[in-house]
Amino acid sequence: MNQVCIFGKKGSIAKYDLSKNKPIWVGIIEAKYSPYSICQYKNFVLVFSYTKWGAKPMIHCFDESSGMLLWQTMAKLLLVSGYPFFPHYYDGSLYYLASSKEVAKLDLQSGELVYRNKFKKSIFSSYGMIIAGDQIYLLSTKDAKVLDKETGQVNDYPEILEKINLKDITSSLGNGTSFLSSISLTHPKDSGDGGAGMMAGADAGGGGE
Repeated sequence: MNQVCIFGKKGSIAKYDLSKNKPIWVGIIEAKYSPYSICQYKNFVLVFSYTKWGAKPMIHCFDESSGMLLWQTMAKLLLVSGYPFFPHYYDGSLYYLASSKEVAKLDLQSGELVYRNKFKKSIFSSYGMIIAGDQIYLLSTKDAKVLDKETGQVNDYPEILEKINLKDITSSLGNGTSFLSSISLTHPKDSGDGGAGMMAGADAGGGGE
């Protein structure tokens, strides 16, 4: 098996074969941007980058097999500035909380934001998202809500309280998430050289080439 990793540096990322000591492909991002986090969903490589001092965060999406840039967008168009980005994958789309009171759906192939909708919440409640089967839930320690995947409408789901005590739950894992999916887009740290420090993401899908 080839030893394959994906590395990022200012202006680009590269899928690199360590066993042959050569790049398989190089993906170009804007010259002034430095990748600080890389993750992979299926055949999609998401790159989170920023300019000097952590300004103007961007998200780029590459095809993992070819290195082709599929789309790019400013992070502020997808979620509130400084809010952590914890996406969940289901049926070709990413679902996530765009703020403490907004749900969003992003088409992973095109980068199109399908919706970004507000929902009613108490100021004392904080929700996390979880996918179970084909349902997407928002859970707090006090109550639960269910998301309509097509419309983005969020409704109360009191039935779950009959099954579990939400106050006892301290963490969760549903389908649509993995270790690599929990990428936080908040407070990027400058490496001391203007953000040019290198971050590496293990290639979860290309090691058999």
